[in-house]
Amino acid sequence: MDLQLDLPTVLLVYKTALIAGALSIFHVSRHACQPRGMRPMAIAYVLLAAGAELAGQGEHSALPPWFWTHASLLLGTVGYPLFWAGTRTLSGRRRVAWGWLTMVPLGWLLLGLATQFPLNNLLRAGAFHITATVAVAASAWEVWRDRHVEPLPSRAVLAALMLTSAGLFALRLFYIATETVSSTGFAGAFYVQMFCHFGIALMVSEMSSERAEMRLERMAQTDALTGAGNRRWLMSQLPEQLPAGSAVLQLDLDHFKQINDRFGHAAGDRVLVAFAECLRGQLRTTDLWARMGGEEFAVYLPDTTPAAAQAIAQRLCSAAAGIQMEAEGHGVPVTVSIGLACVASPGTAWSTWLSRADEALYEAKRAGRNRVATYTPAG
Repeated sequence: MDLQLDLPTVLLVYKTALIAGALSIFHVSRHACQPRGMRPMAIAYVLLAAGAELAGQGEHSALPPWFWTHASLLLGTVGYPLFWAGTRTLSGRRRVAWGWLTMVPLGWLLLGLATQFPLNNLLRAGAFHITATVAVAASAWEVWRDRHVEPLPSRAVLAALMLTSAGLFALRLFYIATETVSSTGFAGAFYVQMFCHFGIALMVSEMSSERAEMRLERMAQTDALTGAGNRRWLMSQLPEQLPAGSAVLQLDLDHFKQINDRFGHAAGDRVLVAFAECLRGQLRTTDLWARMGGEEFAVYLPDTTPAAAQAIAQRLCSAAAGIQMEAEGHGVPVTVSIGLACVASPGTAWSTWLSRADEALYEAKRAGRNRVATYTPAG
């Protein structure tokens, strides 16, 4: 059985898909944790549907030709640049200045008023398809190039749908340029593009859901006060068995309870934040560290010799002692005791090395605090 695609019917379904997509994106934006860019995309869908409706009414002589030709082209050339700007913001990049955004539709409008080219169906369709092809292809690139910054599974599907949509516009532009336009071909292209636009709306919703899940996961693995990873995060990052040539540090701020009792918990929180910043500034980008709870922190040093690990621990101890802080007009003393365990041979679980670093930490405390102690095997 041959499937006959009726162009007016397909255009009606196409407009319906745009409106449904706009409502879907707008609804998601109201509940999304990062709604930036969604509403411009929803507005773009509405403008495109309105432009298609004007064109449809004009083709049935329900509107003056000078009005619907210029107006439908304006709505289309506003809608797709707005769609690109929304996609760019949604993907994670900076917003586009509105002045730059209006240059494309304003340019087409001025050219149209000066030459009246929109009255010619092929020329008007060509201008619209040029704008749509470039804007949607650029939108696909915005989504794809941020995949390493924010690796969401929905990015690949969203970029593919946008690229497919841009390819359909480019194909129709070829038909227009070569004057091989047929109603059947246009209807088929619109039929596929209808699914692309609706699929884009669904993937925007999926991206929002994935971001919410990542945010919850990040909150579950991040210490809210210092912004450092917590114990759960560190345990998930450490290899099951620590390799030789690495080291573990256990750190404990000295007399932290006395700081809280004398200066208040707000001062204690400031000490924790300052010490976390100290760790960020002193450690390598490859090092892992976390707040384990209270005033306790842990650091994992991969690819380091015992001498280098000792030097890093001593540097952290000195940096902590150099933290300058006042509360109630008095200086707040900040020092840290550090236990160091160097992994000399593989095959031992990380929990064992953390325990050994903890033993060394207690040795540093017994020896007077504000110092580094290294784990030494008994016997």
